[in-house]
Amino acid sequence: MHGVEQKWDIRFPFPLAAPSAVLPAGLAENGAFLADYFPEIAVLFFETEACLAYTDEDLPAHLADLPCSWHVHLPLDLPWKAGFETVWQKIDGLLDKIALVSPRAYVLHPPDGPDMLPLLADRLRDKGVDPALFLIENVGGRSLTEVWDEVVEGGFSACLDIGHIQAYDQRDVLQLPGLWERVRMLHVYGAERDRRHWPLNELDPVGQVLLRTMLERASDFTVTLELFRRTELFDSLDLFGQWFAGWRQEK
Repeated sequence: MHGVEQKWDIRFPFPLAAPSAVLPAGLAENGAFLADYFPEIAVLFFETEACLAYTDEDLPAHLADLPCSWHVHLPLDLPWKAGFETVWQKIDGLLDKIALVSPRAYVLHPPDGPDMLPLLADRLRDKGVDPALFLIENVGGRSLTEVWDEVVEGGFSACLDIGHIQAYDQRDVLQLPGLWERVRMLHVYGAERDRRHWPLNELDPVGQVLLRTMLERASDFTVTLELFRRTELFDSLDLFGQWFAGWRQEK
């Protein structure tokens, strides 16, 4: 497409989301731009302390008036090694910080240590937040297989990242008991390598079959196109639309 943006969302039977970092600008500018094309925006909280320091300038009240829903990707650097109470203080502060847009889900990378997720579930319930709104994601070095019992025990949901499945040979995650009842989000892009996400035209034929399988197995989910450059995002949206239309015709 190369700069020609289309509104594909009406053709999909599930919400499409885009990350809040595709323009070289802040969250407010990205939100205003993306809301014209995507029914949902993923607020990227990359760094804990920087996001806790956000002001009204970073998170203006008018974001809540944009014609879209929101979810949050919680930071990659949450200090799990410092202990649960320290992490909870950070998560609690971030939930309060982003409450103005009433996020409908929160994506969380698995903790580094054991027994953290049940504690988190209890604390979320105390705060009045259903743990099912927290989507635990498979990541490199920490697939869902290692924490699945804790995910189930805590009542969490799941987020499947196709790039991580491919790059880190995590296909075993697809066989977890009760997985598809808990999948609420798919992170979709072409490949993860060289510490970046590549556009969807990099998804090999095996990955395309995997993507189609994931779309057919999940039942109540959002697809987030995890591309962080404007052209790559919309080129991938165009290709995704073509693939999905073709798959529907084959049924």
